[in-house]
Amino acid sequence: MNLASSLHLPFGLSLVLCAAGPTLSAHASPSTPSESLFAGCTAESIGVEGWGYECRGFNAIISDHPGVSAESLWENSRRTFEGQAAGRMKFEEESATLAGQKARILRMSAKAPEAHEMSTFAVIPVKGKGARRVLCKTTPEQQSLCGRVLEKLAGNGWRAAPEAGATVKQPEAALAGRELSAPAGCKLLSGDGSGQIECGDGSRLDWVHLPDASRLKTFVRDGVETFKDIGRVPYVESRIPCAIDGVRTECTHLRLLDPAGRRDVYFGGTQVRGLPTYISCISGGSSRELPQACQQVLSFR
Repeated sequence: MNLASSLHLPFGLSLVLCAAGPTLSAHASPSTPSESLFAGCTAESIGVEGWGYECRGFNAIISDHPGVSAESLWENSRRTFEGQAAGRMKFEEESATLAGQKARILRMSAKAPEAHEMSTFAVIPVKGKGARRVLCKTTPEQQSLCGRVLEKLAGNGWRAAPEAGATVKQPEAALAGRELSAPAGCKLLSGDGSGQIECGDGSRLDWVHLPDASRLKTFVRDGVETFKDIGRVPYVESRIPCAIDGVRTECTHLRLLDPAGRRDVYFGGTQVRGLPTYISCISGGSSRELPQACQQVLSFR
């Protein structure tokens, strides 16, 4: 299993979409059957895993996770959603069929009576590949629209191109306003307030900006626990002083005791130039050096 690809940024993007996405219009008109559901939407890449869509009437996310079971992805996602909700959301679980596949669905709605938005989240196994996570956010009156959106995304090809009719957004790859670059042999992908640099040796840097600093500790903890659950290799865990783009903080260090060789993974979060920023860094192969991609933002003192 490729550990570098099993831990990824979109957890954060999914949570941001659920908790603080753009306000939706209760009177948005769904597309006609002959028209793409995603006509007029803006699409942003979520690393290499999938796409996030901002549309008139709904927002949506699709992400594909290689080598991960649907059960594992479901449990980790639900735990993270519930932790981030901090008692503000109601959760209702049900079973359904999406694109001919049995799926587990979680409906999430705010407890506050003035909140007028709902999110629906589902996990689907993809035979021979891994698991897929799809999420749609809309108003209570438009839940049938979300059902069509989830059905369409659930039936897509593995890591498919963005939906027809959507305009792909090309944001700058910046961490707290500072542009990052991809070292030789690496590729850089970015979203709105997030980014990823993935290299040929398996090393990887991910970052995401959160809506407020109160979520940083929980986000780091959830990232660590998710990696442990999905990675399923022995490890030694420690806390070490570190700096994220020059700002001193504390990082969680997992030393993976993989038979193929030692690898190191780092998780941290702090406010960088006023922006609550979370990062994770995965070393490549058996190298004990901090990857070049991570050296741009992570240091130890």
